[in-house]
Amino acid sequence: MIRRLDLWSVLRFSLIFYLCMFLILLVAGIVLWLVATVTGVRGNIENFVSDLIASKFHFLGLQLLRGAAIGGLLLVLIGSAFNVLMAVLYNLISDVVGGIEISVLEDDRPHSPVI
Repeated sequence: MIRRLDLWSVLRFSLIFYLCMFLILLVAGIVLWLVATVTGVRGNIENFVSDLIASKFHFLGLQLLRGAAIGGLLLVLIGSAFNVLMAVLYNLISDVVGGIEISVLEDDRPHSPVI
């Protein structure tokens, strides 16, 4: 029976999880940016947008990176706060209805090795 969630544990787990996801996505974004620059895709997109608006257009890589980093960190904080809020709500509802019951069964069958 799960009756309570420790808010400190939820906060720590959420922060670590969302920070890992943030770092993975930030590194993936940087790699995609570099690949797009090397292959010329970024230049083609800049030229296309320049033709559409009849003016010079260039992506500013450092400003995009800074914006992505600040936005990602904000999402980490907001997501962690939301998870803690959900844990508080679970604890309040659990006091009323008694929590969630989980049944675990043991498997007595012998396990064959995976080939």
